[in-house]
Amino acid sequence: MEGRGGGRGAYDLPLPLLGVTCVELTPPFHTTPSTPHHLFHTTPPIPPSPLHSTQCEGMLEGVSRRAFGASSGTYNVRASELARHKALKTLRVQVALLDDSTQVFEIEKRAKGQALLDLVFNHLELIERDFFGLQYIEPSTSSDNPRRWLDPLKPVKKQLRIRTKSLGTCGLPVLYFRVKFWVSDPGKLTEEYTRYHVFLQLRRDVLEGRLGAQPSTAALLASYALQSELGDYSSDEHGNTYLADMRLVPNQCEDLEKKILELHKLHKGQSPADAEFNFLDHAKRLDLYGVDLHKARDSTNREIHLGVTAIGLVVFQNAIKINTFSWAKIVKISFKRKQFFIQLRRELSENYDSVLGFNLASYRACKCLWKSCVEHHTFFRLHTPRTPARKNLLTLGSKFRYSGRTEFQTVEDCKRRARVERTFVRSPSKRFARQTVPTPSDLGSEARSGSGSSLRHVLTPQGTKLLPSKVLRPPRWPGVRPNPQMSEYCSYLL
Repeated sequence: MEGRGGGRGAYDLPLPLLGVTCVELTPPFHTTPSTPHHLFHTTPPIPPSPLHSTQCEGMLEGVSRRAFGASSGTYNVRASELARHKALKTLRVQVALLDDSTQVFEIEKRAKGQALLDLVFNHLELIERDFFGLQYIEPSTSSDNPRRWLDPLKPVKKQLRIRTKSLGTCGLPVLYFRVKFWVSDPGKLTEEYTRYHVFLQLRRDVLEGRLGAQPSTAALLASYALQSELGDYSSDEHGNTYLADMRLVPNQCEDLEKKILELHKLHKGQSPADAEFNFLDHAKRLDLYGVDLHKARDSTNREIHLGVTAIGLVVFQNAIKINTFSWAKIVKISFKRKQFFIQLRRELSENYDSVLGFNLASYRACKCLWKSCVEHHTFFRLHTPRTPARKNLLTLGSKFRYSGRTEFQTVEDCKRRARVERTFVRSPSKRFARQTVPTPSDLGSEARSGSGSSLRHVLTPQGTKLLPSKVLRPPRWPGVRPNPQMSEYCSYLL
């Protein structure tokens, strides 16, 4: 017979195991003379006492704690780390500079972009600062143009989308120091140090093929870069093979190297500053110089690129410039969702304004193009930035305005400032190890002569081996696309 209430507890265990005395209760049987001995009926079982059931459950819980409490335990590691990161009041970011070096800066967790920009400018000791900015790759997107400029008026943590949960598990966020506003005439830059940083950016763009220079122009630019880095050509010091391990132009080959060598000989007597100035003077004549490209489609759904420059908007198709809209001809630029509009000034022979529309990949890409137009027009066309309008709750659309100094203000300030003479170390060009595969006759002649091989070798984890000659390509920006955003209609009156 089971004990009273034995099958109703939380644990289906026999009560004698708990040290409880079990009393066998025999239910009373009621029989009558007329009833056979094997037929009988029983009275309903007595319900268990509430006090007795509570005592049993308490005993079971005590046994569970004593049995398992000493042999188990938990510790929330991530919660402890999050508490530590929340207590931190600073944020560390990594900035890649134009000379391929990196620098780590520490800012307050809620600091805005201007605080980080000031740290970078002070580290570089730049005076003409307004031509430069910091770029970052927007996370969690897959657009063709993932690069975004750091806004000086917004918090860095919010722009980079740095979450407290990701601190300690991911690497430092990386930003890239780049030229933001390309001056139309390098002569406006009074500081040699400023021109040197613009030269570094252009040298990188030529190598990565972003400027789209013809081989002859690329060879000329490479010869000026050599003059800046190596000085005058010397046959005794340089010889004819000193370009073999230098990366100067895309698709570099021996014929192109011979042309660069001949042009380098013609720059004798030019100082590094003169060579860099000539480099900038020739680079500014390229169609893609200083162009901020954005992929779009026209009204016929043809793929084009809209470029924002110092002089206005430029339309490219298949890397060929097909149209230009100067700022003087543009009345207003606006966007709504994924559509970008340009309202042109009415001609004397026209009775209506012309409005051109373009389609972009996403709302975020369209807004990025619109902001770039606002910044370039303000920087190059106005003497002082326009005061932002008051925020009205009934007004829809973005009221973004450029808040930095204009080109006019920067140039005038540098004219009043005393010129700083400084010495700095110029960074070398990128290099790669060029190897050639030996022929059997070369190997046989080396074996017979017993001389060491004149071929360069590559040291690998498995040993030293010979590799075919090739040009290493620099990495491209990974593509990203922003998430869909709410619709917004914005306009900017020029």
